[in-house]
Amino acid sequence: KTRDDLKASVALSIVANGPSKFEGRKLGIVVTEGADVSVLNGLITALKKQDASFEIIATEVTGVKVSDGSSKQFDQIIEGAPSVLYDAVAILATTEGAKLLLEKPATRDFVADAFVHCKYIGFNAAASPLLKNANIPLANAVGSLKLDSSKDVSDYVAQLGNLRIWERFST
Repeated sequence: KTRDDLKASVALSIVANGPSKFEGRKLGIVVTEGADVSVLNGLITALKKQDASFEIIATEVTGVKVSDGSSKQFDQIIEGAPSVLYDAVAILATTEGAKLLLEKPATRDFVADAFVHCKYIGFNAAASPLLKNANIPLANAVGSLKLDSSKDVSDYVAQLGNLRIWERFST
């Protein structure tokens, strides 16, 4: 039988004593063909400054070319990289790339699982349909932050130190 007569311990609370930095954590970055290279490079630079790691998740085994035409080495493909592997996620898509991702059941699971696991989700405007497809209410999706330009990167990465958005349990 589980005991329920014990007082909560602040000393043992993960929420009260969590880290304030993303150091040692990992961001999963879903990147589609033609994604904004300045946002992607901004994320990579900001994560390195925080001593955090990342994996680039491609939509196809053939890899991905970003907005400047360069090929980015990828670590995973969406079907083999569930969001449970990451401490937070980001989705950098183009309109066409988002359409391709919408056809993949793994994408819906990736986004929905990240949301219910209270992870931070960064996404650009083109990726909005992916959140909608996963039944995530964009209007009040606490911890779901826009990544439409390289200027948005610092705000997003600064939030990652909180690790989880526990307020989602109350929405």
